Amino acid sequence: MAKYRNYTMITALAVAMMLAPLQVNAQQSITVTLDKQAYATGDTLTVNGKVPRVITGLDVIIQIINPKNAQAALAQVTPATDGSFSKEFKLGGTLMKDSGTYTVRITYGDLQQTATFTFTAAEQPTAREFSVRVSGIQENITIRGTLDRGKVDSITIDQDFNSLVFTLSNVTASSRMSVTIPPDILREPNMFDMVNFIVLVDGEALDEDEVRVSTQGNNKVLTFTIPAETEDVEIVVIPENISVVPEFGVIAALILAVSIGALVALSRKSILTLPSSL
Repeated sequence: MAKYRNYTMITALAVAMMLAPLQVNAQQSITVTLDKQAYATGDTLTVNGKVPRVITGLDVIIQIINPKNAQAALAQVTPATDGSFSKEFKLGGTLMKDSGTYTVRITYGDLQQTATFTFTAAEQPTAREFSVRVSGIQENITIRGTLDRGKVDSITIDQDFNSLVFTLSNVTASSRMSVTIPPDILREPNMFDMVNFIVLVDGEALDEDEVRVSTQGNNKVLTFTIPAETEDVEIVVIPENISVVPEFGVIAALILAVSIGALVALSRKSILTLPSSL
């Protein structure tokens, strides 16, 4: 009987030894929850979680991995004193254009945890080309580009703000806009490499990282996203001492001033050369 009792004690001890690491690991794991299990383009994903032990100066890294195993989003958050953390993600964009199962990967030091969700991507619109002549100037300058949704009705020069103003209509949803700007838009085209641009959408300036600038031949291409119902886009050329071409009104005023001056001079000359009456 004592023999069996010894076997029982040995077995219980072996089981306890096997379970102990599991209990320690469970206590040292990250917990993570998502507010939903299924999302679509434009939805907001909320990630909540808790780390087992807070390490001063160490942040939680949150990644969203798409079905192609590429990183679609990244965030870094500092956990609260109790180890809890939370982060919201607006879903969509070029790295979330595929439907399927996405993975949320949480990393804290050498600890890592994952959760998955189903994502339904919206149908990607086809970029439509536009080609609009800049109005109000003598130069024959045409601005070309693409716009996912909507129409570019007109493009004008705002001499006061050294900018190009695009008037839009029928922008029914968030759209990607690409604008090709030629060097001829400047009074001094040879200074084109020195200029930068600020993009304003309905009067609100986009952040620098929201505007991608690339080179295409001698031209510069600006690419950015505009929200639904956008009515105007303004591209400001900086610095101000490198100015855009003058408006037709400015040239016309100068021509008119010169013409009036010439007429006045001729009139005075005629008056001075008139024969005196007897």
